Amino acid sequence: MFGTRDDNIFKAASGFGGGIGQMHDACGALLGASMMLSLKHGRGREEIDDLEKMKSGYLPVAQLYKWFEKEFGSATCREIRTRFAGVYYDTKIPWQAELAKEAGLPEKCAELVGKVTARTAEMLWDA
Repeated sequence: MFGTRDDNIFKAASGFGGGIGQMHDACGALLGASMMLSLKHGRGREEIDDLEKMKSGYLPVAQLYKWFEKEFGSATCREIRTRFAGVYYDTKIPWQAELAKEAGLPEKCAELVGKVTARTAEMLWDA
């Protein structure tokens, strides 16, 4: 969408799913979106000593984080999943994965990813 197609970035982000390697910690969608904002606003290797560039790169990521926290109540996958399903299910455990599926957790997480992607796209377009 924004002319960025880098297989290394795609590969680097592949461990974000399920709240970092399915550990249900920091939300992978938020992490991936933060990477995209940082690609646009962050400092490059040639700017490593530019502290102002570093600080200005934090701003859009922080704004996204606060939007995310307000929208979903937490930046932690485990807490968000608990809100979505009414109870925490560890989807690495087969019988709990089935209950999570019955509770609609995969669809709710997909909806979250869609909302985060849309918000991030707005931020990238507006910048």
